[in-house]
Amino acid sequence: MTKDHNRHIENKANEILETIMAYARLDFESQKLIIDDDGDVFDAISSGINMLGEELKENVISLKEKDNLLKEIHHRVKNNMQIISSLLSLQFSKESDDRVLKLVRESQNRIYAMALVHEILYNTSNFKTIDLRNYLSFLIQSLFDSYTTEDQKIILTLNIPENTLLEIEKIIPLGLIINEIITNSLKYAFNNNKGEITITSFVKEQFFSVCIKDNGRGLPEDFNVEKDSNLGMQLIFLLAEQIDAKVKMNRTDGLEYEITFKK
Repeated sequence: MTKDHNRHIENKANEILETIMAYARLDFESQKLIIDDDGDVFDAISSGINMLGEELKENVISLKEKDNLLKEIHHRVKNNMQIISSLLSLQFSKESDDRVLKLVRESQNRIYAMALVHEILYNTSNFKTIDLRNYLSFLIQSLFDSYTTEDQKIILTLNIPENTLLEIEKIIPLGLIINEIITNSLKYAFNNNKGEITITSFVKEQFFSVCIKDNGRGLPEDFNVEKDSNLGMQLIFLLAEQIDAKVKMNRTDGLEYEITFKK
């Protein structure tokens, strides 16, 4: 082989390599590989790589359009939920019955628990999973703002590892469950202005568990979940069924819920 032929092979190989590396960077604007019509193996490879580039370019554009569409959907869902919450406020703005106002506020908190999922998804590039710790930090802060006063000293402890990711199908019902549990604790658990709420998550084999515990007054000894529970407690068990979760209640030193489901 002549030096010119060797140089030709080297140049062709370099061009092919550079083009493949450009595709790996999702750069499809570079010039396509030139086909010399020599009928050699490099022409065949170059032709195949050019076709691959066109296919990859179309797929990437399609995925970007899909991502933008998903972001827009989550944004609109969040906005629509906020509109519903605002309409509730307007509808009952002149209401003086405390019981009705409490029901409205609880409904708004449930709406927020769902809207928060879509808000987080809108601000991320991952549309399948949400970090549980991050989500609960926002959710519980909203509940504390809603149900506690400045003179109350309710301590919250989150024992949830970072990057605890849950799918959206799981986290929406779970978020609503935790919303109800924390709401009940803040409303009923503490006789004085002090207390503690602890949320712990752990994985055991193929199962994921979240424990929500307060050190409040707990439930009466004769309390019957089926007969005596309020709407919030009923929702806890109904929502658990949606994710095939088991709910355990521990009445020792306050009240603890353990929610367990297959990860």
